Amino acid sequence: MVLQHNVKGYEEFTKLVDELEGSGQPIHVLFSGGKDENGASWCPYCVKAEPVIHDALSKAPEKSHFVHVDVGERAYWKDLSCPFRRDPNTHLVFLPTLLRWKSPQRLDGERCSNKELVEMMFEDEE
Repeated sequence: MVLQHNVKGYEEFTKLVDELEGSGQPIHVLFSGGKDENGASWCPYCVKAEPVIHDALSKAPEKSHFVHVDVGERAYWKDLSCPFRRDPNTHLVFLPTLLRWKSPQRLDGERCSNKELVEMMFEDEE
């Protein structure tokens, strides 16, 4: 079973990933726009991609980690000095972005809504 984690903000994200790196298990990370009190994201591509990604989690290796990162409000994300954009491990340009941590494998934007691509991302071992 995939171990799912939800974090909000850059500090929570970096702290969790630092802890998980020692597990030796694959880590997949989904970066998406923040949600309001009703659970709706300001990012329309994220809204479209999240159900596709969550359905595909069944393809991920057992005991792997899936981290859903809420990057925050739209204005925070759009700021070019946003730490998610500046971090050399994330290099975020688009939301949503699904990546395998410390790997070149990544999907971003509308590609995160493509069931086949998302499933390949979870199945594909190095």
